[in-house]
Amino acid sequence: MTSQIRLFTTVKRTFQGPALENEKTYNYYDRSARNDIGIVRDLLESWFNNLPTDEKHETKERFKKSFYSVFYELFLYNFFLKLGFEIIIHPIIKNSDKRPDFLIKKDDLEIYVEAKISEDKSEEQKSFENLKSRFYDKISKIKSDHFIFHIEQLNIKTTNQPSTQELTSKILKKLSTLNHYAELEKAQTENFNSFQKLKYENNEINISITFLPVNVYAIGKARRSVAIPPIETFIGGAEEAIRDSIRKKSKRYGKLDKPYLICVNALSIKSSSLHDIDSAIWGSLAISFSTNPENRYEKFIRNADGIFYNKGSKRILNVSGVMVNRIFPNNITDSKYWIFAHPFTENPLDFKRFGLPYCYIKESQVINNECQDLGDIFELPINWPNN
Repeated sequence: MTSQIRLFTTVKRTFQGPALENEKTYNYYDRSARNDIGIVRDLLESWFNNLPTDEKHETKERFKKSFYSVFYELFLYNFFLKLGFEIIIHPIIKNSDKRPDFLIKKDDLEIYVEAKISEDKSEEQKSFENLKSRFYDKISKIKSDHFIFHIEQLNIKTTNQPSTQELTSKILKKLSTLNHYAELEKAQTENFNSFQKLKYENNEINISITFLPVNVYAIGKARRSVAIPPIETFIGGAEEAIRDSIRKKSKRYGKLDKPYLICVNALSIKSSSLHDIDSAIWGSLAISFSTNPENRYEKFIRNADGIFYNKGSKRILNVSGVMVNRIFPNNITDSKYWIFAHPFTENPLDFKRFGLPYCYIKESQVINNECQDLGDIFELPINWPNN
């Protein structure tokens, strides 16, 4: 008799601390004893248990390597299951050796579904982020009972992993000179610039660290020493990354014999608000006005740079519609989804049969409908996962 495949191990867990900067997400979820992580882990385990047995081994192995991509596929599988669909994983399609993620079926309605993560980062950027994360992990291992580190500036000058040996020595020496009580007094005056700093530069890095005193009750407690990384700023939002993700999936199969829904989880750090999503789908916002000084008649319009209509042409006509999420394992009850019907598709789908709110074009006007809370669909309490 073969044992049941589980997504996570069943060992006794004792670790209450935060994840390492560069730790694989799966590994942290598997070893953490935190109550909220345990609640999320139990939900993921139940979702995993709904998969066909012959899909579980491969899904688990992929989950370890590509946590957020496989999490999104697992979410979609259970989302459509909750909506009453029968689901076939990686169905065979005509005239192609490629297979979409799902074929969902209800009565005579059949829809191909493809999942995609939109992160707004190139492979080179991801590689550099990993290098930076490993650097923070090394600095976070410095024992600092009374202070946390705010990295105000970090410039890594090399593509190789920089050494932290000399920097660690300088940080420890600086910590030995600091008076926790005196620094804590400064915190009462809210004079952030008066906290002690360390600036260090060599041929690999240029870094500036501010030492922030912890509250008395937090002295000696387990935590990451690097508590605040440098603040990142961006020009523009995530709309182009969302459009690019949809475009890539639209080209994968060509003409299909069934409606085709592309689902995108927009995880860009540049934000993926409804404004960004609307701009990606319908076109970016602009102000239109008359040249008549007596009547400017200013109004907002959409530029012709959306995913369905761009530069005077109807686009991705094989796609029936798009669903966009911004969902992580710990925000399911607070997360939204938006479903958009393609107004010009050659592969129509009756979105009314979903039984969910969706967005569409009517008489040249965008009709946006508020989506249902995912917490309601999955029957989770409002304060999940902190209940």
